[in-house]
Amino acid sequence: MDSSYPWISFMLALVKPKIFVNGQPVPDARWGQTHVPVGPGQYHVRVVTPWLSEMGPAEIQVPVGHGPGSKVYYKPPAVIFLKGAIGPEPQKTPGLLFMVLPFAALALVFLLMFVLILAG
Repeated sequence: MDSSYPWISFMLALVKPKIFVNGQPVPDARWGQTHVPVGPGQYHVRVVTPWLSEMGPAEIQVPVGHGPGSKVYYKPPAVIFLKGAIGPEPQKTPGLLFMVLPFAALALVFLLMFVLILAG
């Protein structure tokens, strides 16, 4: 299991993701790599991020065969009320646009003020 958060959500470093396999909590879950030893079979994986409440829930069915295990990637959302992203390949941060747009609008306002000062 590989879980990570975007730099803009740096406050999530204060908490650790909660990982559940078939309803059972995985001990020592953390951001980055968390090894979950299981045998071959089909597993239900659920991940949430504890922030005020459980934010960014995401679930997936993971088939595990003999030999090397399966890789699962989780990304919490940038906005607390959205779901997280989970899958067999690295995930994009849900709602990142909601976080970036206000900063972009603020930068545009400052740029316009600067242009008006230079023009005046």
